[in-house]
Amino acid sequence: MREKRGETVSIGPGFSINKAIMAVLIVLIALGALLYTQGCKQPGAIDTITLDEPPVNPFVADSPWPMSHANPYCQASSLYPGPTEDTSEYKFDYLGELMYYPPITVAISGAYPDGNRVLWGNTPAMVFKAGLDGGRLSYIEKMEKEPLNVTLSLIECGLSNAYTLVDCEGTFFVPSIRKIFGYGDEVPGDPYSKIVTKRVFEIPEDQLRSEDEFIAGLNIAYDGMLVFITNKATVGVVSRSFDSAHFLHLGEDEETSNSIACDEDGGIYVVTSKHMYRVQWTGDGLTTNESEGGWIANYETGGEVGGIRLGMGSGSTPSLMGTGEQDKFVVITDGQDLMHIVLFWRDKIPPDWVQIPGTKDRRIAAQIPVTFGNPEATESSSEQSVCVRGYGALVVNNQLNTTSEDPIINIVMSQFPDVAPYGAEKFEWNPQTQELRSVWVNEEVSLPNGIPAMSAATNLIYDIGQRSGNWTWEALDWDTGKSVFSYEIGNN
Repeated sequence: MREKRGETVSIGPGFSINKAIMAVLIVLIALGALLYTQGCKQPGAIDTITLDEPPVNPFVADSPWPMSHANPYCQASSLYPGPTEDTSEYKFDYLGELMYYPPITVAISGAYPDGNRVLWGNTPAMVFKAGLDGGRLSYIEKMEKEPLNVTLSLIECGLSNAYTLVDCEGTFFVPSIRKIFGYGDEVPGDPYSKIVTKRVFEIPEDQLRSEDEFIAGLNIAYDGMLVFITNKATVGVVSRSFDSAHFLHLGEDEETSNSIACDEDGGIYVVTSKHMYRVQWTGDGLTTNESEGGWIANYETGGEVGGIRLGMGSGSTPSLMGTGEQDKFVVITDGQDLMHIVLFWRDKIPPDWVQIPGTKDRRIAAQIPVTFGNPEATESSSEQSVCVRGYGALVVNNQLNTTSEDPIINIVMSQFPDVAPYGAEKFEWNPQTQELRSVWVNEEVSLPNGIPAMSAATNLIYDIGQRSGNWTWEALDWDTGKSVFSYEIGNN
């Protein structure tokens, strides 16, 4: 993945546009690929930091990064180490042929019998496996997808393909509009064999609410069932063999533009344009009934959509905070003009909890503005999930200085210094005082449109940024927010 200066580095076609468009959620590629090259678990470094790690889902591939957002909790943080040294001695290698349809995220497989792993990726046009060949990143296999006979926009097609995962049997699950595809190796256990479509699930017509409905997010429950959400707020649970499925339709006029989080107790966390939900999977059905573990909460959904925002309400996939005996929350950013970070009690609300004045629901445990260090701020926004580790929560600024309403144009323009947003802010929950507070702000860093990710082993945040109009790869200290390194990737 990286090579010493002076050696030949293969840069594929589409290099410049990759820097502009693949920056959307691309940090999963940046961190995931680095973890992939790191290889094995390092017990000495990892065993001391497992306290904050979510429970292992046995049905997900045993992998450093088997799914979008890293794990079913959607924390985008990992036990595994990323780089800590000065990267000036290294160059990056890139996959080519991704000019028009770059992948939004990638997933790392479990280990094959020979100890190797592959990167599984997909675009609206193809599915691929990639790996290291002589120290160079290259394709192992590619397979064209069936044509999309839909009238959805490029953004909508990309969103439907964004959230993927590899299960414990090596199947790569990919949603595509109203279907979920299960891809795998033609020869089981052979990473170099062709890609085959193992099975396909399609949402039945009688469960669709609209002609333009599509799957917007995918996760996996702790009993091995796949869980999905559509843009029209239909929750589905389907077996990985695709022989049984259950559905629950949320509010008739609600929409979703984010994925979903799952916990070990059957909780499925969905944020829509109107509400925050815990949908409870009982093993034979879906419910929001509180007597069975579900709930519905109100939050500040805001108004107009702009910048790189994909829909009304929250711009974040819910992230789960707290494991074991810790306080447990679901974390989002809301849709107010001045965005707030919001924590909801995940399980039963403490009996002595008093609703916070000014909030819309007693279930809200914290709701504070995200100003990125500007006390006079009246606007802020983010389209990224909140990066969570322990009781820490990181939010990056995506508020662009532009009047364009085209998300694609805004994504491309977000590298320009006069348009790009600036700022990252970390918050921390105090279980003793039961309060959330801002612990640091970095006002200089610019992370325009990539999901931040965190390595607990190195205590660093990684994301795609921009400096002076050039795309960069940034690392910040999790405890202080100070820049640790910045590596220039290229410009447009």
